Amino acid sequence: MDIRKNAVDLTAQERDKFLEAVIRLKNRPAPAGPAGASVYDQFVALHSAVMAVHPPGHPVGETVNFAHWNIGFCAWHRQYVRQFEKALQAEVPGVTVPYWDWTDHPDAVAKLFTDDFLASLGTGAPAPVTDSVLRNPVPPAERPSWWPTSPPGVTGFPVHLLLEETFGTILARADSGEQWPPGRAHIAALEQHVVNQPGVHPFWYFWTALEEGFLAQGPGGTPVFVPAHNTGHNFIGGHMSQAFSPNDPVFWLHHANVDRIWANWQNRRLAAVPGSKPRDHYPPPTELSPFNLEPAPPGHRLDDRMWPWVGTATGYDTLIDAQVKQLLPDFSGLGPVTVADVLDTEAIDTEGYRYAPPVP
Repeated sequence: MDIRKNAVDLTAQERDKFLEAVIRLKNRPAPAGPAGASVYDQFVALHSAVMAVHPPGHPVGETVNFAHWNIGFCAWHRQYVRQFEKALQAEVPGVTVPYWDWTDHPDAVAKLFTDDFLASLGTGAPAPVTDSVLRNPVPPAERPSWWPTSPPGVTGFPVHLLLEETFGTILARADSGEQWPPGRAHIAALEQHVVNQPGVHPFWYFWTALEEGFLAQGPGGTPVFVPAHNTGHNFIGGHMSQAFSPNDPVFWLHHANVDRIWANWQNRRLAAVPGSKPRDHYPPPTELSPFNLEPAPPGHRLDDRMWPWVGTATGYDTLIDAQVKQLLPDFSGLGPVTVADVLDTEAIDTEGYRYAPPVP
């Protein structure tokens, strides 16, 4: 069983193993990919491509976002982060993706956004990071002892030209002025968030609060907006704020926390409804959204295949730039993966994973 830890609780050795795996993956040439593209870049390209999927039988020219703005958001990103974690483990055995506990901002600033880990937070307009191993190049004299010698010629953490989105080919961050962090009590409440409305599955309301943020009661009963997933992207800013957001490795820690909150919500629902199964805590395929009175789009329903994990099924395409399309990874060998297949983190594959609680 793989254990994902709070990033602030990582030992120096665990931190360095994660960074080494990221650097190696960023410099591992993509199989059959265009020159200069890495396996890491393939994952970055995928996050944009999934926003414009043309599934079989869909009207010509119309696309579906398989990963955002509907209930499949949680499931698609769970599978995505897990596949990235497997790619890291192929570089450095035993490494896992840690999670960024949004509510513990002082520790994040002191232990995560530092020169020896994920680089400093941005200040002002988008600008290249100037510290940590996430810059490019990292001067030879400043490379840590674990710096990989294979593949040869590893100089740092370059952003691929096709994926830079006007921010440049050195990882950039910015100070967006976003409200951050969310309160600890508010995130604890989100993990228990259940709206009981006849004929409407409570996951609809949990998902949208987790992806978009939500309103909670503030001082004096005044409604306050509680930031969540979307705001986290904009808070980091720069590359992290756009479609190719996995350019910034903070993405993976951010989404591990998204997944952890969902896993906690699932576990609470399973405990609250004795005898229930994980699929009971996801809307049935025929249920209409309470927000637009329409069914969930393809890729988001319980038994839908999640592109690109559709096995050898034909008829799928992604309507994106042809050069970016060349960067996409091939997951056909994994076989099809449905939303239902990823509802249990401990049974998602032969090893499974779970989250370690924060160290008190």
